[in-house]
Amino acid sequence: MKVVSPSSFFTIMTQEQEFEINKWNGFISENIKGDKTKKALSLYVEKLIQKDTVVIIDFNHLAMLLGIQANTFASIIANTESFYYNFEIPKRSGGTRTISAPYPVLLNAQKWIYDNILNKIKVHDNAKGFIKKTSIADNARVHLDRDYILKMDIENFFPSIKMNRVMSIFRNLGYTKKISYYLSSICCLHGFLPQGAVTSPCLSNIIAKRMDARITGLAARFALNYTRYADDFTLSGDILPPKIIDYIEEIVNQEGFLINKKKTSLIGKGKQKIITGISISSGELKIPREKKREVRQSVHYVLRNGLFEHQKHIDSFDPIYVERLLGYLFFWLSVEPDNNFVKSSISKLKDYTKVLDGIN
Repeated sequence: MKVVSPSSFFTIMTQEQEFEINKWNGFISENIKGDKTKKALSLYVEKLIQKDTVVIIDFNHLAMLLGIQANTFASIIANTESFYYNFEIPKRSGGTRTISAPYPVLLNAQKWIYDNILNKIKVHDNAKGFIKKTSIADNARVHLDRDYILKMDIENFFPSIKMNRVMSIFRNLGYTKKISYYLSSICCLHGFLPQGAVTSPCLSNIIAKRMDARITGLAARFALNYTRYADDFTLSGDILPPKIIDYIEEIVNQEGFLINKKKTSLIGKGKQKIITGISISSGELKIPREKKREVRQSVHYVLRNGLFEHQKHIDSFDPIYVERLLGYLFFWLSVEPDNNFVKSSISKLKDYTKVLDGIN
């Protein structure tokens, strides 16, 4: 007989959920001793299923679900940093950013958590970064034909999200404190979200949901549009109230983040408006002229002088330089789908990479 909690009378469950609960109750009845333990476990399972998340009973069960040996899983929890390697990538603003990339065993565990747990949690509609079927172009499009643009940036976005906040996500889904700790340990490094973990973008969007809702509400009061792409805020409107920056900063601080004041930018009428790398100055989405010039030159010199001579000339040692260049060209094509130069360049670079592969 299925154990039903009082709250269940107010919850509409699907047939699939009821079937899964009944299966678990059958397992509990046959394998768990003690009426109190059976009842507590049944209530725990039902809560998780009602939240549309995966049932995880204990350490060994989670290791099995992740496809990891228990001793390897214990090593991940106890010594997470040993399962990462670090490398540097250039920042748009200059300098470099350290990326901590997980080794395959940890990477696969993070992918499992993302696919089976985090991906089901709804984030705010105005979060545009790291969302399936949503792009940088979608982030910029919201702000077309507005006279004023305000751009703001959160300082150290991922590192400012500590492990206790990550644990709260899993606790709110109904997981025990121990299970929440195990899941959070897989997602965190040195006690916070690392740049490079598969789960960090999604977790950051979930944690920022209340902040997004508060800023959206503030924007609506002043007839402004608001979007957030990772750590970049954009607000736009025909008039920006004088204290809007102070209002936003207060919300951001209350939500446990800090604004990078050096990157706050207010763009008025007649000025070039670029949002997350896309120009909206002309009233339509375009790649900025400077970026077009840079990419055109790169394509030209790679095809004329060869990859190795070009990289030597620009002092680059990027092992996937052509792949990055192709990636940007595909992005450019998504913004300007009728651009013949981009189509031609993609075709030529693809042919060039085939030649390189033949040489290697």
